[in-house]
Amino acid sequence: MQDEREPGSLEKVLADVAAERAAQDRTWGVQEFPDGRGPAFTGKAEEAKADCAAASSRGELTWRHVLTEEYLEALAESEPAPLRNELVQTAAVAVKWIQSLDRRTGATEHRTEDGGGRAEKLVRDRIPDLLRDAGERPEARVAEPGEYASLLRAKLYEEAGEYAASGDPAELADVLEVVHALAALHGMTPADLEARRAAKYAERGGFSGRIVLRLR
Repeated sequence: MQDEREPGSLEKVLADVAAERAAQDRTWGVQEFPDGRGPAFTGKAEEAKADCAAASSRGELTWRHVLTEEYLEALAESEPAPLRNELVQTAAVAVKWIQSLDRRTGATEHRTEDGGGRAEKLVRDRIPDLLRDAGERPEARVAEPGEYASLLRAKLYEEAGEYAASGDPAELADVLEVVHALAALHGMTPADLEARRAAKYAERGGFSGRIVLRLR
C-alpha cells in the first residue's frame, strides 16, 4: 500500500479534501442552493465530450479536457440520482488530477483558508435580543428575499440533523417551526399544511404500521 506521505497518495489527497470541507463548514455552515443544472447544458456537455475524444485521438489529452467533460455532464443531468453519479465522477477526476500534480511536483501541505468568510446562519427572530439581554453583542442582519428560501432549506437540514443526532423529541419543535416558515413562502398557513397532511394520510396512510418496502 502506498505511503500516505508519498506524493500522489490517495490517502493524503482525500485527507486534504476532508480538511478543506471542514474549513468550509466552519466558515459558512450548512449551505443549500438550487442545483442550477438541466437540459440547457446538454449541448455544452456533448461539445466537451467531442473535444475530449478529439484531444485523445491527437495525443493531446489533458486533465482539463477530462474534468471539463465530467463537470458539464453533471450539469446536463435532470434527475438527482444521475446528477449524484456524475458529481462523484467529477470529484474523483479532480482527486486523480491532484494526485498526478503531486507526483510531478511533490506533495505540498494544503492550507485551509479559515476566516475567508463570516459564518452565518438563520436564527429565530428573538435570538439577537436574548443574546443582548445576556450581555453579548451579536451582529445580525436581515436576509434578502432572494436568499431567504435557501437559508430556510439549510436550516431544515440543520434542525433535522440535530434531531437525528440526539433523538430528543424537543428538537422536532424546531423542525416544525422551519417547516411552517417554508410553507409560508409558498403561501400556505399551518392550517393549509395540516389539511394537505390529512389528505395524504387519508389516501396513503401514515407510518405507524412500520411498513418497509423492498426496492428493486
